[in-house]
Amino acid sequence: MPEDSAKRYALVTGAGSGLGRAFCKQLVFDDWHVAVTDVDFSAAEQTLASFNSTSGLGEVHQLDVTDSDAWQRVHDQLRTKWPRLDLIVNNAGVCASGEIGDMPVDVFRRVLDVNLLGVLLGCHTMVPWLKEASGQVVNIASIFGFLAPPSMAAYSVSKAGVIALSETLYGELRPHGVSVTVAIPGFFATQLVEQGQFSDPIHRRIAEQFVRKADVTSEEVVRCTLDAVERGHLYAIIGRKARWLWQLKRLSPEWFAKIATRRYLKTMEEYRVSD
Repeated sequence: MPEDSAKRYALVTGAGSGLGRAFCKQLVFDDWHVAVTDVDFSAAEQTLASFNSTSGLGEVHQLDVTDSDAWQRVHDQLRTKWPRLDLIVNNAGVCASGEIGDMPVDVFRRVLDVNLLGVLLGCHTMVPWLKEASGQVVNIASIFGFLAPPSMAAYSVSKAGVIALSETLYGELRPHGVSVTVAIPGFFATQLVEQGQFSDPIHRRIAEQFVRKADVTSEEVVRCTLDAVERGHLYAIIGRKARWLWQLKRLSPEWFAKIATRRYLKTMEEYRVSD
């Protein structure tokens, strides 16, 4: 364990794969000491093994972000070893699709628990510690937090909640010198779709197509997010298309909703015809 008081300390959730792993790699490259956390302990170990763990720049903790007691245990364990917490990256997430009345309620609840409650619990547990060192909060949302297309209610609601939570925290924590950044990326290559639950197979195929066509990588999401953190920005809208859609939705939200609905229905019909 490093004892250099000048070293920076970060905790990343959902760090066993994908974007969480990319965050860990970049932070370690930048000489941070990182708590690599994931509900899948072996996956978190694989992340740690993917960079030079002998440098003392990483450690693994199992963490179910939906469990407040688990959050408290990780907090207490780190607090006994670390001089401070400089950064938390609330990245853990799951995805699912299905129309209201069709998607099982337990699936809807699971998405909200991981994507929104998990972020809330992380902030609730770690923010008092972050205040002591004027630390930084990064919450990972999604373009779906403001697009909200048909069939994506669970995921969109959860990510819209993350955006709203981040905006609230931004105002609450500024007097304490704690910065808050919410990352809002468009589609990028990730395992989220592979592991998602889709009530209609067409939804999965559409999502996979968007991922294949994505021009944004997880590494770019990490770089843009950390750049926004350094600049003290609340929003990190990542990807040219995501930034365009963000502006369009803000300019004319009702028109945008009509277009999104029209596009969804047309795409579904095209995929059904092609089957």
